[in-house]
This record gives sequence, structure tokens and C-alpha cells, in this order.
Amino acid sequence: MPGSLQADLLDAIEAPAISVKKKHLLWQAGSEPSMLYMLQSGWAYTYQTRDGQPANVLDVFIPGDLMGIRDASLPRHTTTAAMLTEGTVSVLTKHQLQRLFEHSPALAMEIHTHAIRQQEVLTNRLVNVLGNDARCRIAHFIVEIYYRLKAVYRQIGRDFPFPLLQKHISLALGLTHVHVSRLLKELEGQGIIRKTRSHLEVLDMERLAEMANFPLEMAFGAGIGSSLHIQAATRGQAEPSA
Repeated sequence: MPGSLQADLLDAIEAPAISVKKKHLLWQAGSEPSMLYMLQSGWAYTYQTRDGQPANVLDVFIPGDLMGIRDASLPRHTTTAAMLTEGTVSVLTKHQLQRLFEHSPALAMEIHTHAIRQQEVLTNRLVNVLGNDARCRIAHFIVEIYYRLKAVYRQIGRDFPFPLLQKHISLALGLTHVHVSRLLKELEGQGIIRKTRSHLEVLDMERLAEMANFPLEMAFGAGIGSSLHIQAATRGQAEPSA
């Protein structure tokens, strides 16, 4: 059932949810990856820096994502992770992770699968950035985020939380801030999307998906990077916090 994996993981680590504020740093590049974080509410992201400023946005985490799993076996974090919004997280230490792998092979495999799906999202985005024009990149990114949310909140509508600012989108897709701003306005003018500071509404998903070269028949498959379902979803909430 949706939410069972999330519940099993939280029971295994026996950790209460911790409230975190917007812009709170969960880890920094160069630090030891001693902990993982289950994002229960809110959004977060990882980025690389250049001259002390964010240079590339890599991961965008939505509620239900397990953060830091890819770095768990590395000596140092290669990115910095920060909260995009306020939210709640549960903390999993590397010792607890090792104990889970030893005593619950099924849960260990689900965590491993989750890490693979996160990597697949990044790979698909890289292919999109390298092989498509700016309009296609933005359209693909919006469709990706929407169907990742849809995998957790099945009843979510076409108007959904989207707390990413234009600067985050530009750093994730290798575009300038000005270019992102102009293209978002074009999509709004064409009646395809409507964007506010914290939400985005898809007015014409078919046109957006066609523009993104994103077949809608693949949207609910493993390739979309579906998250570990969260407690909020099992309580019947319609959408994640933004």
C-alpha cells in the first residue's frame, strides 16, 4: 500500500521529525556524509558552488525523498544541500543504515532502488540539457517535477507546489536567468502554464509534454523517479507543503 515503505523506514530508525527552516543547510560540500535525511514535508535541493556562490543545481528533493543516499559511501559530500522551503525531516545515521541493510534485505533493496531512481532523474535531465533547446529543457523539467509529485500524491491536480525560483531553474538547466524568465512568460502567453512564486499550473499538459519530448505513457513508470511515499500521503493530503 502507498506509504508502507515510508512507515517501515521511520519505524526502523525510530527518529522523530525535526522541523527545519527555509535555507537551512542539511550538509555542506566537503563534509563527512555521516547522516541521511528522509524529507517528510517541504522541498530541498543540492548544488555545487563556484567562488562561494551556487553554480549548478543537481537534485531537487520533494516530500518522501531520501536525501544523501548516493554520498553515503563517499569520504566527503560533493554538494551542499539546503531547504527550498520550511519542512520536516527524519535523520538516519550511517550506523542505522548499515543495521537496516543487515536485518532487512527487502527494505535495503527498496532504498537501493530509490537511489537508482534518483540517479535516473539526474541522467534524464542531463540528456535533456545536452540534447535539446531551452524551451524543451524547461518543459521537460516541469513535466518531470509534476509526475514525481503525482507518484506520491495521486490526486494532485494540475495546479501544484513549485517553490523553485527562476534562478534555481536556470542553474538546473544551464540557462541564464533572463532566458528562463522570457521562456516562462512565452509559455504563459501561449496558455500552456501559469507560474506564481510558489505554485505552477499546467493548463495544457499534452502540448507541454510534446514540447518536452516526454511521452506521457512513461510518466508513471519507474523511470520518473517515484519517491518513497510519505506519511502525509497516507493521511490523504492532496499535495505537499510548499
